[in-house]
Amino acid sequence: MSQISLDLEPDVIYTNPGIPLASGNQRMFNKILVFLSQKPVRKSTISNLDRVRFIIAEIFDFASSDSMIWNSIRSTNIRRPARNFIWKAMHEAFHVGLFWDHVQHLEHLGLCSECRLPETMEHILLECAFPGQQIIWTLTKRLWNMRWSEWPKLTLGLLLGCALTKYRTLRGSQHHSRNRFFAIIASTSMYLIWNIRNERVLGGRTHTETEIHNRWVALLNSALKRHQLLTDKIRFGSLSRKRQLVLETWRGVLHNEDALPEDWINCKGVLVGIRPDTQNSGIG
Repeated sequence: MSQISLDLEPDVIYTNPGIPLASGNQRMFNKILVFLSQKPVRKSTISNLDRVRFIIAEIFDFASSDSMIWNSIRSTNIRRPARNFIWKAMHEAFHVGLFWDHVQHLEHLGLCSECRLPETMEHILLECAFPGQQIIWTLTKRLWNMRWSEWPKLTLGLLLGCALTKYRTLRGSQHHSRNRFFAIIASTSMYLIWNIRNERVLGGRTHTETEIHNRWVALLNSALKRHQLLTDKIRFGSLSRKRQLVLETWRGVLHNEDALPEDWINCKGVLVGIRPDTQNSGIG
């Protein structure tokens, strides 16, 4: 007796993909809409996330997730313009370097006019021979060394993840003031380097070493003053900073610090330990 084979596969015509509308709820549908609206991540973004992840693991033996890296960029230790810059740099959203390789007749704009190398963000922030980055990082290291001896080897990954450092005390707990101070000076310095580059390339300006030096000092003094003001609970409420946190962050890097009171928050004229360059500026 011959066997009869039955086709048990459902007919595509009568198969409805998804879930019945009546069996869903708003939360479920929101999740589905969020998932469907997700844009593909750029390869350059993935690469930069891996740069940050690798250097943080190498230096601090800490495994950072994508969400940790993105959240670190939103750190209040970094001023908003610098946060926006780091976010765009992470996505390689700036028209520099290899971006111009795909623009016909404008490929030359992707080269540094001084070094004749691709003007990537890494080149701009860490390698370019134009006056700017070398002077600024020398000043940054000098200020850091006023309190701590070990200055890390800078990479693009460490700069993009400057608010993710995990320095520790001798007891093994997180050194919050050290981590906070690195985020402040690294983000301030790299954003100044970027602005000086734009003024030179887009505005045709030239910068002297004295001007660069004094602009960096002014920015650090401004950051210090801002932190002093943010301790005002009446003015800033829940957004205010703890006095002890600010005192500890800037301890050891101030000008004439021995002459200052223990709590100098309300004192005027508190400045960082590196002074403006007056030798060639005609000041004084």
